[in-house]
Amino acid sequence: MNDWYSSVYKGFIIASIIAFIIGFFSSGAVSLDSFIAGYSILILGIMMLMMLLINQALSVAPNGSTLEVIYNTCYTTGPFLLMLGAVGFILYLMIIYKTNIIEQKVSQSYYTFSNISVIILLLQLYIVYTNISTPNFEKTGKISKVAASIIYLLGVLGIISSIILFTILHYFTTDGFENIGI
Repeated sequence: MNDWYSSVYKGFIIASIIAFIIGFFSSGAVSLDSFIAGYSILILGIMMLMMLLINQALSVAPNGSTLEVIYNTCYTTGPFLLMLGAVGFILYLMIIYKTNIIEQKVSQSYYTFSNISVIILLLQLYIVYTNISTPNFEKTGKISKVAASIIYLLGVLGIISSIILFTILHYFTTDGFENIGI
């Protein structure tokens, strides 16, 4: 495995974590833009990692049947596909409903579920980063079965959270509540 390639996708993962932390401790447009940047950078890192995993899955069984190659590819990239789907959908929601979020014309529960989805994503990133930094991953290109199962579980929770975010943003948009000082 190339050292520079692994350094780049690990750097993308760390940069997205930093952007998420900045988003947590800021508010308004800065917070939203930080989350959008974090999700965008994370998509790049996950896609680079998936390209590496697909390349290694194809090189392990070049003479195998087509079904065997597809199974191995789906087995190694499945948790990352689920994570990529949730991240991409949340990024889409943040871009589409950007003005409503900045102007605070969303329900208060949006912020709760946005924080929940980021925490779930940070847990996934912790598990991914600790597993891709091991010598076993450097040799085989596979994460452990327990880690993959936990990433799957957190990925399902992330998908559920993103669907709740969609419901809140699409159906529960408000005019916002402001105190009128008379």
